[in-house]
Amino acid sequence: MFSALKLLFLSAVLVLTGCAANVQRQGSVDKQLAISPVAAKRITLEVQGSKALAASKDWEQFRNEWRIGMEEATKAVGMTLAPLDASAAVGAASATQPSTRVTVRINDYRYITRGARVAVGIMTGNAYIDADVFFTELPGTALAGTRKYATTSSAIQGVFAPMTESQIRGICDEIVKDVAQR
Repeated sequence: MFSALKLLFLSAVLVLTGCAANVQRQGSVDKQLAISPVAAKRITLEVQGSKALAASKDWEQFRNEWRIGMEEATKAVGMTLAPLDASAAVGAASATQPSTRVTVRINDYRYITRGARVAVGIMTGNAYIDADVFFTELPGTALAGTRKYATTSSAIQGVFAPMTESQIRGICDEIVKDVAQR
């Protein structure tokens, strides 16, 4: 009886944690970003999408996952996630403290939660994210570099496939690594 409970507990842990997301980086990833060491200590995040994507029922939840993922990624390496002020959201770089503005432009995504994968299984399909990321050193408007990140899960992996939350965290980790290596 005790070993059956241990096996059940271990299975539950594996289902809930899932696998790490495999992030594909495309384009000029070898070229370093033109960011000063001071600006590389703070990240200001903005997540954008087309009108069609922004109209999706899960868009705000998806954007919130980005804020959580970037908060965790920056904290893990000793960086700070700075809030995006309202004037910077429309293109003006009014930040007074040096920061790296990370603008994530979502080209396409499919938001799938771990709960949906566990409840419905492979019938939920694949979670994926395709994003272009633009790096700007604040204050200022000069582009410091760009990157393209993409990730996808496979329904064949079943409940162990990395869902959207894991995929976002994987991309955030890569973004933070790129800023830190500038």
